[in-house]
Amino acid sequence: MKIGLGLGATILGLIALGSVVDGADNTDAKSNSTLAAETVSSKGESSTAAAVKPAAETVAPAGTTVRDGKFEFQVLGVDRSATKEGLFNPDEAKGEFFVVRLRVTNIGDDARTFHASNQHLIVSGNKYDATTSISDENWLEDINPGLGIEATVTFDIPPGAVPEAIECHDSAFSGGALLAL
Repeated sequence: MKIGLGLGATILGLIALGSVVDGADNTDAKSNSTLAAETVSSKGESSTAAAVKPAAETVAPAGTTVRDGKFEFQVLGVDRSATKEGLFNPDEAKGEFFVVRLRVTNIGDDARTFHASNQHLIVSGNKYDATTSISDENWLEDINPGLGIEATVTFDIPPGAVPEAIECHDSAFSGGALLAL
């Protein structure tokens, strides 16, 4: 029972710490973000309470910019491919790779890290996670204030699927902003 209580307290502490850190850098997206927390009752039983994060309410038109937290995003183009560069060999898609080229600009006052894995693709109402690896050029990139990068984010989607939008995120806990493709 003591291990369960300790584990529950540790998880809640980490979630609270993440909220405080994220809230300091991302106050405008904080109201849109939700977290799942594991709680432990006095009898040692655990339960998970998770709120579903609503999708961003509006989709910005293709070619425009959106902001989430301290990042500004713009879609520069898209491509499709059956393979992508791998660490030793090309990676093969389970379906087909859909590659989104983004311009990511740090509009904050301090350095921020862009994580390709925080971005999501919306296809027929379904949310797809980015397919990232350390061999990807911009899978993890520090950006100083006022500067920007051109990054590619790759998604493995069903062949021929037509993505509607990309959900761009400053961090894993931010509310996100939708851009039409």
